[in-house]
Order: sequence, then C-alpha cells, then structure tokens
Amino acid sequence: MPEFILGVDYGSRRIGLAVGQTLTRVANPLTTLANNGAFLDELQRLIQEWQISGIVIGYPTTMEGEEQDITRQVKNFTKRIKHHTGLPVHWVDERLTSHEAERQFKDQRAAQLTKAKNKTQIDAMAAQIILQSWLDQTSAP
Repeated sequence: MPEFILGVDYGSRRIGLAVGQTLTRVANPLTTLANNGAFLDELQRLIQEWQISGIVIGYPTTMEGEEQDITRQVKNFTKRIKHHTGLPVHWVDERLTSHEAERQFKDQRAAQLTKAKNKTQIDAMAAQIILQSWLDQTSAP
C-alpha cells in the first residue's frame, strides 16, 4: 500500500511543503505556510488530509558540511514536529535546493507573478527537491 510522505523546506519566515508517494516515488510541490503560531495547526490539517505517514526535512549546512545558525533552528523545529505529530522524521542534506528550485521555477514560469508569489512557489519547489532526493535515496518498500 502506498504511503504519502511530506517534504519540508524550513525557513524563518516561510516553510515550503511537498508531498510524495512511496509507490510512484515522485514528489510534487504542495504549498507554503507562514512560519508563525498557526503553522502547527495547518501542518496537522495537511497531515490528516493527505494521510501522511512520515516527514522529510531539509538539513541545512554550509558547503563544507558544517552546521550554522539555521541548522540549530531546524534541529529545534524537528523536535517540535516530532512531538506535535508523532510521525517519523528524516533529514536530507539540502545544500543548494533553494538555488535549484529557483532555477527550475524560472525555467517553468509561463506567466508574470508577483515577487512574493514567486518566493512561496520556490519554497514549495525546494521542499519537492528535498523530498525527491529522499525518495531517490531510499529503497522502495
């Protein structure tokens, strides 16, 4: 039976989300949520709606693989997510995912959108890249 996995691109202002399936092993951008007090409730709603069975979060490091301030934020965020959802959480190296998402977005853009709209779509695409990387690295069930 296929399972749905949620991909997460953490940001201090916005959190990009993607959903993927273990049967097809394909991730798709889902949405971007504001990183505020309503985030956990919105996340729980999406988890129930999609019947999510696991979460993959991008783990940010420097190009040399060293931790930085955002890495510590992601570690704390991961603890909150595990506690709030009770779901298994996995990390994936996310170096360059936002740059790749921006490149892909520019390649795919057919219509002019506002800058804020672009950023929210880029965040969801970064989450897609993170999740796709995890799906590609893990063995099929």
